[in-house]
Amino acid sequence: MLEILQTTKSKTKPLLEDYNNKLIKLHKLLYDKLYLENIQSTNSKEDLEFYIKPKDKYQALHDNFIKYGSKTATNFLIIDIDNIKTNILEYEKEVIYKLGIKPNWITKTKNGFHIGFVLEKTVFLNDINQKEKLQETKRNFTTILNGDIAGSYRLIGFWRNPLTHKSIIRTELYNLEELHKASFREIKKTFSLFDSESEIKQKTEIIKKSKEEVIKINIDKIDKKGFKEGNRNNYLFTKTISLLYQGKINNNQVYETLVKINNKELQEQELRRIEKSIIKYKIVPNTAQNNKDYKTRGEYSNLLWENKIHNYKNRDKIEFSRQKIGQIITTAKVIKSTISKLVEGYKVTYRNNEVFTNKNIIKNSKVSKSTIKRYRNVRKLENEIKSKAFMLYMREIVSIEELKKKKSVKAIEPPIKDLVNLALSELYFEYKKTNEVFAFKIDDNLRLIFYKIAKENDLEAA
Repeated sequence: MLEILQTTKSKTKPLLEDYNNKLIKLHKLLYDKLYLENIQSTNSKEDLEFYIKPKDKYQALHDNFIKYGSKTATNFLIIDIDNIKTNILEYEKEVIYKLGIKPNWITKTKNGFHIGFVLEKTVFLNDINQKEKLQETKRNFTTILNGDIAGSYRLIGFWRNPLTHKSIIRTELYNLEELHKASFREIKKTFSLFDSESEIKQKTEIIKKSKEEVIKINIDKIDKKGFKEGNRNNYLFTKTISLLYQGKINNNQVYETLVKINNKELQEQELRRIEKSIIKYKIVPNTAQNNKDYKTRGEYSNLLWENKIHNYKNRDKIEFSRQKIGQIITTAKVIKSTISKLVEGYKVTYRNNEVFTNKNIIKNSKVSKSTIKRYRNVRKLENEIKSKAFMLYMREIVSIEELKKKKSVKAIEPPIKDLVNLALSELYFEYKKTNEVFAFKIDDNLRLIFYKIAKENDLEAA
């Protein structure tokens, strides 16, 4: 905050006194609203990967990271916005312009800002109506401020302490109903204070055009023959994905659509799980199909066509949909990326001559403790990962020595192909229409592909 005060040319001392008074008030407000006597807190972001023992609330309020809320209730609405390089004073103007309200704090982070609101009344998480309203408000605010909607679900968790970071603060309390209403300021989602005249004109044309072309969906007219016991989850996932691709809904309307189609048959928890599965794909409407020159298909779409794999139903029940392949492919890509990070992390651990503790591996590979445990204890790949990492480390040493001697050095071989394929062996899908089974692997160019494999009874027959 001192940096903010230094930019003000007049009456710095009164401003500093005013800020200190606000800090004292906010300290009291946080103490009251963090209703547990002992809360979890830490000064290091790396500690968030581990269990943090609760400490006295007064002591916790001096730490950089605080856990807001508990498993049962919360008094806070906090939004994490990344990839914003604007200074805090300018960003405050943007937040107020877009939301129409002033938050309790705007706190500078390494990559952006945390924006916090303190609620007038506690929201108990077993009150579904209040919980959903708070979640919807957070999603809407995140969308308005161009944040990552996929990361906007958490109502409780660790965020920065505005008392220990550069922040702009206020101490008013907010009514959830007012916040919820403010989160539907549609026009502000598009425009920014930082827009030039040409950008404003261009965005205005886009809004005008979208209003003319928007497709209004009538949930009551959707064919729900396939929405039956044993197929309800699959139907909701497939139907909503379809509506997203067609541009009839956007990612911010996924949950609302699921609720309407579901008509109170599945529980809210199950709908939230489906919503998360859908939103993580960040689907963009397929407007290319309206282009007469559009003839190409995606890489995996071509493989599906070549193997004669298509969506099909059996007695109104969806037996297979391409979205299922999308889920498996996403999982496969995550496995490939994670193994690359782990191999690199173990290599760096060798290079630094460090012990292979969880803390060191987390630091060097940038993956979570739970992921490390999964690849060690469930997939049982730690020995293979360490072996690959050691091989790379030794090649690195040899290359450095050869360079010192000014000799030609061969490029270090990509180390992960066989290791990834070992992990991918658990992924496969069966196309029951033709009784064929397909597995995944990466080829010599590290491209992910799927291919037909023989079933066990086929091997026995052979």
